[in-house]
Amino acid sequence: MRRSLGVVAAAIALLTGLPVVAPVVAPALAEPQAAEPGPPAPARHGAVVQDLESPAGTAYWTRRRMRAALPLDLDPSGAVITSSADAAAPAQPAVTPPGLRSTGKLFFRDPRTSQGYVCSASSVNTPERNLVVTAGHCVYSTRDGCVLLCTARHYFSDFVFVPSYDHGTAPYGQWTGVRAITQQAWIADEDDGHDQAFLAVAPVGGVNLVDVVGGNGLAWNYPAREDGVRVVGWPAQAPYDGQSRQECSGATTVSQVTDPTDAQISCPLTGGASGGPWFLRMASADTGFVFAVTSRRPADGTPLLFAMPFDSSIETLLAAARSAAVPVSARVPARPGARPRLRLVASAASVGFGESYQLVAETRRVRRIVLQVRTVPGAPWRRVARARVHQGVTVFDQALPPGTRWYRVRERGTRRHSKPVVVTVGACPLPLDRSPGVVSNTRCTSPVG
Repeated sequence: MRRSLGVVAAAIALLTGLPVVAPVVAPALAEPQAAEPGPPAPARHGAVVQDLESPAGTAYWTRRRMRAALPLDLDPSGAVITSSADAAAPAQPAVTPPGLRSTGKLFFRDPRTSQGYVCSASSVNTPERNLVVTAGHCVYSTRDGCVLLCTARHYFSDFVFVPSYDHGTAPYGQWTGVRAITQQAWIADEDDGHDQAFLAVAPVGGVNLVDVVGGNGLAWNYPAREDGVRVVGWPAQAPYDGQSRQECSGATTVSQVTDPTDAQISCPLTGGASGGPWFLRMASADTGFVFAVTSRRPADGTPLLFAMPFDSSIETLLAAARSAAVPVSARVPARPGARPRLRLVASAASVGFGESYQLVAETRRVRRIVLQVRTVPGAPWRRVARARVHQGVTVFDQALPPGTRWYRVRERGTRRHSKPVVVTVGACPLPLDRSPGVVSNTRCTSPVG
């Protein structure tokens, strides 16, 4: 496994022809600069946002090209497992069980070879409602037989996420990837422990992905050993044909093959399963809490899958992904006719512990407002913040412990106020290890749908 090759990000950009992108770095985790003269070491605990190429859009992915796309997987050492077009088994008639609309097959292309590839992915619930999570190696190529500073490093292109893909059908549409959000540690060091990425997808006809298929919550800082885990993917090598969703379920254990912080699960899914979600718990038939994504598997056919459970770095990655997503649902929709003098909208009615949310205040002629809250119906309102309104809209960011809260905005100096809105912050699933130190460290966001 290669976890610290020390590749300088700027050199990668020059050799691959990509622009140098400044990473978003969590200040508390940034590494100190070397005391001796020379360039600073690259940050390894941030996120990199990259606009994606999609010249042909969804039109590129015909049924023929989808069937010809190859699975992209890594072995335990991090090397690419090579595939061929005839590696997939012949298509078999099958009936995919209902549910799990939030999971799907991910198609993309290598712009340098024009070869199509497939991985798996799942939607993520955020106020922007247009994110999917997958493996980092399904977004950015560092491997292709390449060692250190060579030209193989590059982003893939022409991403299309197809929820519930089944034998060439797209029952919930095709969603084009417009931005990739990858771990800096993956790009700089090929760190298998940070083989995770988000894709921001474009709305289709003004409709958000999560509004169509639901969105999963993310869970992080959970131990590698858990029970009742459900792994989902679209394997495309024998005995599977890549045409339908496949699953495994069972207990995860600490890996005996890869890094001791990895999790492993007994599961026979083959190439194409990379990036598929590992559900810690389900919240509905379609969504649950994802605490890892498939990263690697043995090349010799041993029925094991490996993944690093999300750690706190997923928070930085998610924050960058939210900024890169198209915030359709965060906007206050226009209403015909007369508007109320004061109006308050919550970006989500239910979120998970550790997840931020927004309160969007819309005003008409009002210039100074007060945001108020109460935690019990009928209790006195308590002031949270004041604001001077600009151009009729003000956004209040909130991130609070579990509980239900009622919010309203009031015009300062008067008794006029908006109708209240309710936001519930839920708790996370409990880990298998119920010791206080482990439980207190776990965090999550909430699924919806």
